[in-house]
Amino acid sequence: MIRTPARPWETISRYRRYWLSAFIILPACSAGLMLDQVLADRLPLWLEIPTLLIFSMLFAWISAGFWTALVGFILLMSGRTDTAPGSPELRLAEPNPHNKVAILMPIYNEEVERVAAGLQATFKSLQRAGALAHFEFFLLSDTRNPDVWLREELVWSALCESLDAFGKIHYRRRPVNNKAKSGNVADFCRRWGRDYEYMVVLDADSVMNGETLYRMLEMMEGNPQVGIIQTQPVAVNRETLYARLQQFAQHLYGPVFSAGLRFWQLGDGHYIGHNAILRTAPFTEYCALPVLPGRPPLGGPLLSHDFVEAALMARNGWEVWFVPSLPGSYEEVPPTLIDDLKRDRRWAQGNMQHLRLLAGEGLRSAHRFLFINGAMSFLAAPLWGLFLILGALGSLHWAGGGNDDTVTPFHWGSSIDPLPFWLFGVTAVLLLSPKWMAILWVARQPGRRQQFGGLFHLILSMLMESVFSVLMAPIRMAFHSQFVIQTLSGKGVRWGAQVRGDQETSWPVALRFFGWCSALGLVLAVALYPFLGFWHFVWLVPILGGLMAAVPLGVWTSRPGLGRWARQHRLFVIPEEVLVPEELQALDSDSVAYLPHIEGDAFVQVVVDPRFNAIHSALQRNRTGLWPRAASLCHKALEEGPQQLSNRERNILLSDRNSMLSLHRAVWSMNDRKRLTAWGLESDDQDEFIHEAGQ
Repeated sequence: MIRTPARPWETISRYRRYWLSAFIILPACSAGLMLDQVLADRLPLWLEIPTLLIFSMLFAWISAGFWTALVGFILLMSGRTDTAPGSPELRLAEPNPHNKVAILMPIYNEEVERVAAGLQATFKSLQRAGALAHFEFFLLSDTRNPDVWLREELVWSALCESLDAFGKIHYRRRPVNNKAKSGNVADFCRRWGRDYEYMVVLDADSVMNGETLYRMLEMMEGNPQVGIIQTQPVAVNRETLYARLQQFAQHLYGPVFSAGLRFWQLGDGHYIGHNAILRTAPFTEYCALPVLPGRPPLGGPLLSHDFVEAALMARNGWEVWFVPSLPGSYEEVPPTLIDDLKRDRRWAQGNMQHLRLLAGEGLRSAHRFLFINGAMSFLAAPLWGLFLILGALGSLHWAGGGNDDTVTPFHWGSSIDPLPFWLFGVTAVLLLSPKWMAILWVARQPGRRQQFGGLFHLILSMLMESVFSVLMAPIRMAFHSQFVIQTLSGKGVRWGAQVRGDQETSWPVALRFFGWCSALGLVLAVALYPFLGFWHFVWLVPILGGLMAAVPLGVWTSRPGLGRWARQHRLFVIPEEVLVPEELQALDSDSVAYLPHIEGDAFVQVVVDPRFNAIHSALQRNRTGLWPRAASLCHKALEEGPQQLSNRERNILLSDRNSMLSLHRAVWSMNDRKRLTAWGLESDDQDEFIHEAGQ
């Protein structure tokens, strides 16, 4: 840990966070006291105390979001940007011509054409900005599937040839994908990091504007104390109804929350792992991830690395800034609810691991809060569920005491208690008012509201999105509770390839994934209604109804047709669909029409085709340690045919240059038609090969 002199923004941020803490804690305590007046003498202590504690915790958590949105709303409505002393936007410097930036795109079994299109769009945008001289690109592959791996190499070669970018776009595949994405980036830092002053990390679906990348470089050059600058990527390009709902919500509500988050964080900002620029040397030196003691999932390697890397950078004296005002930063969201929940499962485990770092020496308070907030985004689900269970038990206790003829949610004995109305109203304000803040901010900008389809369609879209959010909230609550329980009980998960394109969820898949959720809602509805009575049951309808609708919601929201219908009717429209940036126009399929097409077995083609074999072999090295095993696999491939090789065996051969060159020469030397057929050669090709072999 490195101690640094006090920086001008630190005093400002300290007082802001004191106020935020007060705004969170005092209302939560007041709300807890109000609820205590409702429950006092009506419930036994074993029900009353846990109900009060859980309610106060949840109230504090949602109020943190409200105050963040309110501050952001005030800043946006006043037309001000929060440029506190030390903000990197205030000091820009012309980049040193010798300082280079590596743009990293870690990939793992991805759709290669989409990766190439995004990289090409960013490359050409830098060309248009006249800034390409400072930047180089690295495709860092962790792909295990040999067909995808070989496709990556061909696409890289064709992309470099098309853009005349050999030496500007590099490709590397790791033989062992240790520590997933974080290990992939760390491997780059060890091997090539010393040659690059900065690095920009992208996701496989990221696209960035060239002028924005250059502006980030200017900020880093003008602020040598800054270690990370994080942009706010916006979601684009998806067409399923679910993804359009997510895109719309992020575009509408995101600016309000982002401005507020920047207000509280200042130089103790967060890092989300992509669409950010990092100073390479301190990142390499200080951001090696710890391995937690104990066994996974709560021990072992960290599954979520980004928040921890920001905390380690800040602990060692480097500033981390979130700059949401930087435009031209894009990403894509999961296309379906199932894909989103699968990603949440990995995040749940990673964020739970972060709680074990809270006592880490030298961590700044802002990053400890980010660890807690990240974990609460999943712990809140079982807490809400437990709160509902306690509420149901309280109702049953009251009804069992002979008061079921007079009790309603707000009617205790012979009088109506107004306090529950106040609690319900305040909670609704905390949850819903940020949506209306965003509407007001957009409505005051005529051009901006037209980019959302006009004011009427904007409000209608917001109301419909809110309905979908209410219906899907209990589904998320059920799954997030399951994720937390699985993590605490020792059931871990690993990162895998993510779904990038639009795809529908079939009814059988939805039934298999959500069936238990719908069944739970139905069973609870049937079981609780006779005991709770009509009025108590009414308040559970949104929750039970959302659970019961899980299967049809999973299917209907996954349909691109419904998403396109919504867009045609100006619902859930986002600004990038009205004024499409050049970078996103370049993602059309025509932009990668030059890419080579592989038919059949890619392994066979890389052995047989001279050009493909030369490209692949040039990217490998001689692995003498593999040779005894590789030699026997070469013999197996030639005698029994390539179809008899497993993916693991193919990867061994593909990783060794000598093996691939030997196989290529051996196949071209064959004169056995049966064996040539095993390598996918038709009769005409066989005659050519036999003639060549005779020569």
